[in-house]
Amino acid sequence: MRVIALFLILVSSAHAKLNIEHWKTPEGARVLFAQTKGLPMLDVQLNFDAASSRDGDKFGLAKLTNSLLGTATKYHSEEQIIESFESVGAEFSTSSLKDMAIVSMRTLSRNDILKRSLNIFTEVISQPKFEQKYLSREKKQNLRSIKAGKQSPATVASLAFDEAVFTGHAYAHAKIGTEDSIGRISIDDLNEHYKEYYVAKNLTIALVGDISKTHAKQIARQISHGLNMGKKARKNPIVKPLEKSQNIHIDFPSKQTHLLIGQTGINRSHIDYYSLYLGNHIFGGSGLTSILSDEIREQRGLAYSTFSYFTKMQSNGYFLIKVQTKNSQADQARDIAIETLKNFVNNPIDKENLQDAKDNIIGGFALETSSNANILTYLSIIGFYDLPLDYLSSFTGKIKDIGAIDIQKSYKKLIDMDKLVVLTVGSQE
Repeated sequence: MRVIALFLILVSSAHAKLNIEHWKTPEGARVLFAQTKGLPMLDVQLNFDAASSRDGDKFGLAKLTNSLLGTATKYHSEEQIIESFESVGAEFSTSSLKDMAIVSMRTLSRNDILKRSLNIFTEVISQPKFEQKYLSREKKQNLRSIKAGKQSPATVASLAFDEAVFTGHAYAHAKIGTEDSIGRISIDDLNEHYKEYYVAKNLTIALVGDISKTHAKQIARQISHGLNMGKKARKNPIVKPLEKSQNIHIDFPSKQTHLLIGQTGINRSHIDYYSLYLGNHIFGGSGLTSILSDEIREQRGLAYSTFSYFTKMQSNGYFLIKVQTKNSQADQARDIAIETLKNFVNNPIDKENLQDAKDNIIGGFALETSSNANILTYLSIIGFYDLPLDYLSSFTGKIKDIGAIDIQKSYKKLIDMDKLVVLTVGSQE
């Protein structure tokens, strides 16, 4: 235990010394950089406000546009691009969420290798060529995924919950799209989406690795300079609280029922973010030691696992309780989950539980931010969601200062027990 404690102290100390540099390129891209020494590596992540909330009525457009980056440029084919990255040992990837479209690269920081990997990376981002054969291939893959999703009760439940909580908002639809919407997307749509959203002023660049600030500025400028300046995407409207409760059942031929209970949540700038975060760790976010798990799994054996979490979206996410249980036990599990949440909202937290949760979060947070990849993720979050630059260094201190009353007040303010979405997917018995 002493060795573990010493390790956490050392990691925390190193983390506390992490210096986050920030600036804007002449083209308007926001840059966050952290120098880390020891590994001759550089991680680069580009975050564009170009994800599924920007689909318009062509659901799946953002994901298709993002996934086709790297298939072809004006100068190189897909095979040549892959070979260029592999020849220098660089890793290239893309992903698209509801808020942010991500393009990332990991490469060695040795000058000759970094120059080559950065050149092809910049070309992929700034000179893409969307070709019909790759669009057709990606459409087929997405259509297969949609078909497979219809056979998965977990996927069916997740999509239905999004539609219920985000009704009328750009978050409501599946980022992969629908069979109908995918069929209506053309090369011209991809070009227009790229032209509007993959621009410097709509970009956050995160850099973590063994390079100097001067070199980081040169890299950020090279990336930004290759893009059109454009303009920052207009913010989506805030997701409004639910007006009434919803009880939804979707019949599905499965032996188990997927139970989802929740409502509108918060964003990362919410005034009660830290107390809600700590409270959820105690209620349902800490695995088998949580109150929710104790009530449903340990005391009654209704589920192998159950948990809760907040999704922190730009325009508010949701709070969600998830339970998977036998069809015959679904009603009992639902009632206990709701009653457990009600008790948590209305009663003060045990002091021992509170301290254990603080110790767990504070100790674990040091480990979560000890790798370049994790630091890169946090820099991306800080930049994209416009969080304070001391978010990392102040996180544990803010958790430490939260009291039981703070948590209870924040949950009373947010959670409305009369306006919950209660969704089940399974076979009714």
